[in-house]
Amino acid sequence: MSSFTSPSPGPSSSPPFSVASPADILSYVPHALGFLPRESLVLLTMSGRRLGATLRVDLPPGAADPLAFSRGVLSFLEGDTGADGALLIVYSRQVWRPSTPPPHQALISAFGAVLGSAGLTVLDGWFVSDTAWRDYFCDDQDCCSWPGRPLDAVTDSALNAELVFGGSAVDASAPAAVERQVPAVGAGSHPSPPEHAEIRSARAFFAASCRGLWTEERQFHATSALWDAVLEGTLDPDALPEVAGFLLASVESRTVRDFLLVGACLGSDAALAGAMECSLLHPRAVRPDAAAERGGEDPSPSIVLPGTAPPQVLWSVGRTTAASGRTASSSTNESAVAGGRDRALQFADVLAGQFTGYIMWSRVDAMSGVLGGLVAAAEGESRAAVLTMSGWFEYARGRGSRAAVFLDAAERAVPGYRLARLLHELLRRGGLPEWARTRSTAWTADAATAGRQSRRAG
Repeated sequence: MSSFTSPSPGPSSSPPFSVASPADILSYVPHALGFLPRESLVLLTMSGRRLGATLRVDLPPGAADPLAFSRGVLSFLEGDTGADGALLIVYSRQVWRPSTPPPHQALISAFGAVLGSAGLTVLDGWFVSDTAWRDYFCDDQDCCSWPGRPLDAVTDSALNAELVFGGSAVDASAPAAVERQVPAVGAGSHPSPPEHAEIRSARAFFAASCRGLWTEERQFHATSALWDAVLEGTLDPDALPEVAGFLLASVESRTVRDFLLVGACLGSDAALAGAMECSLLHPRAVRPDAAAERGGEDPSPSIVLPGTAPPQVLWSVGRTTAASGRTASSSTNESAVAGGRDRALQFADVLAGQFTGYIMWSRVDAMSGVLGGLVAAAEGESRAAVLTMSGWFEYARGRGSRAAVFLDAAERAVPGYRLARLLHELLRRGGLPEWARTRSTAWTADAATAGRQSRRAG
């Protein structure tokens, strides 16, 4: 499992604070990740004196090939093309006794050789246990006494105080970080508030009403438009149980679910074009039960929406279904302009993490917020879908440790849920989306904030 954090692109990518000592660096890492690493190798790239990307990976099992593991880690760092060095930190409960080699020495030696062959020098390193920290490469007891310096030197550092004062929080683990953000991920038998019954009733209604209709072109466009209205703040599912129920019912359609993943990244127009080129949408579906009563004609309405849907949702359905003819809007990624077969490939590349263009991070963050609000009321298939989508968006951000927490919860909701299982396997193998490997396209909190501000200004 891995977590990858890249600073904002450009000369201002160094953290806006002074890092003057090893204790400062050790203070920075948990804030960069959002949680305290355990049994982990953490790498920080450097360009001169400027701090670059932060990568956390699980320490490999003892039988793993150190060279193969190191080459895999290097592949994560190669996107930081300006890096010329790296700092490393080993977090482990393994005991390091005086006059003995440091823990994981074979791994770190191999890692240094692999990085050196790629032009990256290991500038310094530290070992962090549950109680102390010490220089990884120093065995001089006069310089680095045993068992090392207490962790209080890290938690009491000026930098840690500055980060906490600035609003940064560090959780004890990745699950704790996720559950603080979305408490319902770890929900067991907590009492369900009354409004959840309304949401679940609405979900059941829309699931039945849209059975067989989710991939019908006009219904699909209407569903997309309603999600856009939610992401843009026109509709608040927290205040409208009917809307929340519709959203939950819609993601039970795996086609809608996958479309929403792509649509959050590229915008709904580009995603609709890709879905059509992939032949995921179909002409008006005929409801067999209703058609039999009317001599083969389906009398049911062509689209199903909550009664609170705003006029622009209905208006959008009247527009041409050809995405190339749709008007660019805040739900459009201008860099995701493609035609014909390219649209289908782009759609597939995003789902597979192979897309190399720009991601609409403000939409991704908005979608994550909506999904986080839906988890508590979701059950069964809809809960597995919402949790898996949340996990996929964490994967998209390069935060594999958090993604795994959501995916574990998805498999508890529906054991064997296919997308959760596939994504889990990808994370186990160290998978990272292509866009997360490059500083200019990777997720950062600054980039998401800038996207939201730009949209408000427009």
